[in-house]
Amino acid sequence: MLIGSIVGWEVGQDDLFNPQSPRNRDDCLEPFRVLKAQALACGIELHTLDVIHSQGKEPDFNLYIESIPLITQGQGKNYLIRFETELTVQANADAVYLQQFDGIFTWDKNLLEANPQSLIGLGLAKAKLHAMTIPNPLPAEFSPHQVVNLGFSARPQFCILIASNRHANCRDERELYSERVKAIRWFETNAPSDFVLYGHGWKVPQKRFGMLGKMRYRLAKVPPFLMGKAVFPSYGGPVNSKFTALSQARFSICFENARDIRGYLTEKIFDCLFAGCVPIYWGDPEVEKVIPKNCFIDFRQFQSYGALYSFLKDLSAEDYQAYQIAGQQFLASPQFQGFSSAAFAQKIIASIQHDFALT
Repeated sequence: MLIGSIVGWEVGQDDLFNPQSPRNRDDCLEPFRVLKAQALACGIELHTLDVIHSQGKEPDFNLYIESIPLITQGQGKNYLIRFETELTVQANADAVYLQQFDGIFTWDKNLLEANPQSLIGLGLAKAKLHAMTIPNPLPAEFSPHQVVNLGFSARPQFCILIASNRHANCRDERELYSERVKAIRWFETNAPSDFVLYGHGWKVPQKRFGMLGKMRYRLAKVPPFLMGKAVFPSYGGPVNSKFTALSQARFSICFENARDIRGYLTEKIFDCLFAGCVPIYWGDPEVEKVIPKNCFIDFRQFQSYGALYSFLKDLSAEDYQAYQIAGQQFLASPQFQGFSSAAFAQKIIASIQHDFALT
């Protein structure tokens, strides 16, 4: 039996495959449980690296979850699952780092579709690159046959935003962390009764990158502290379940961490569709090639938050329900299946089987 290790899950001890793990929020670890099960069915044993070492074994291959310093593991092959952009994980754009892997699973169309000569310049062979999509587990509460809380009346909150207070890890005009803050501030100033902010870290000012950013952050903490006021008045705290929060809202601002990066389509828009909440999306410039445009509101179509707000307020109940139903139809279509945990696992297992001549 082939033995593979998972590298990059800090706690280890196979916690990655444990549905009861405290880090399994909204069942985000389901893709790895499916991966482990599919691997076992194909004669491949998967564990976190510490478990394999505790058993006195050496892995035949190592599967890195995101970019971390490479651990030399004998003669075994090394694979990278490249989830994030280089704005968040800078090593994802480091050619020297990427060259160390025998295979790279990525959603990045610019990399996947690059001219072979360009890839050679990066020290990468085309055969090393494997297309994948970021998986999106279906919530337990999701119904494939009906929209949750169809229409306006069952949704008491007008618009919400769920995100953590973070910043990009490099200077790049494509980052959207700061744009989320602009959206929050606009609603707090102009439509406070129609907006609620959820997530972690919003009891303090906007997090910023760099030394100057840190100085601005520290200075921004002083006035709210002295005046005893909330930094973000719209803040409603963290959520135990994104599905529950989104099923109570008509709209949700779901901006990716970065914009204009082809293929970068994360859970944010899918979380909304699962709960029947109409997404206000900005991120992947080619999103409409994957998710029909009648499923979401494209923020790029508005010149200001004021124009967006007017559009939302004027939307009829019938037009709103049309968005909800279109989203449900997409989730029931074969097009969504490419974003499932099963599709994610199949892509990885098939590539490993090919490399080890198991097929």
